[in-house]
Amino acid sequence: MDVTVETIMGFRALDILSKVGVFGYAILLILLIFSVIAWGVIFHKFRVLRGIRRESEKFLELYHENSDLGEVYAASVAFRIAPVVRVFKAGYLDLQRIRKDIISIKADRKGNMELVFSGWVEDFTSVLQETLVRETMLLEQFLIFLAIASSSAPLLGLLGTVWGVMISFWSVGMQGHSSLSVIAPGISAALVTTIGGLATAIPSAIAYNVLVNRVKILSAEMECFASEFTSAVRKELRKTV
Repeated sequence: MDVTVETIMGFRALDILSKVGVFGYAILLILLIFSVIAWGVIFHKFRVLRGIRRESEKFLELYHENSDLGEVYAASVAFRIAPVVRVFKAGYLDLQRIRKDIISIKADRKGNMELVFSGWVEDFTSVLQETLVRETMLLEQFLIFLAIASSSAPLLGLLGTVWGVMISFWSVGMQGHSSLSVIAPGISAALVTTIGGLATAIPSAIAYNVLVNRVKILSAEMECFASEFTSAVRKELRKTV
């Protein structure tokens, strides 16, 4: 049979979908849910990370231009989503505690501040690191779903395809004869779930890698800031010892 323009134009997706079957429809529904959630996560994370990036740049500029940590802390109220700001706030509050300990030791004239200096620095560093870990975990929130979607969606699609192919061959076997016109529609319908799986997995995989890279950059910036902040606090405490 010659393939004519009318035959090609007669190809319709709805005709193929009508032969997918109940199991195929169930797979496609699951993939649709995966896709909707994945795109929601993608848009949400890109919007949030873009806002975090802007706030982080503004805060770091403020921090480097102002040597008074108290003024930086007061101005940091305006920053609401940048994790580096929360790292700074946690460190600043711990620094205030250390300053009170210094005043108490000087007032009582008991104890050697040289002996507790290393403990103060260690406690301060621990506070920054704990906050940094928590903030990094928040940055990575929901990304696990993109990883799951990118890895499981193709397998779900393949499962639907294998099931559809199996049903097609079973039907041919029951009829007792085979031809391309009998097998082809069932095979074509079976491939729909594979297409759905890839359509879900490809955007999820691309977005996941891009978002993970952005999270790594923000996390590295927080680590650099924590190291810089710790060095500045160590110098300040050294002057009091």
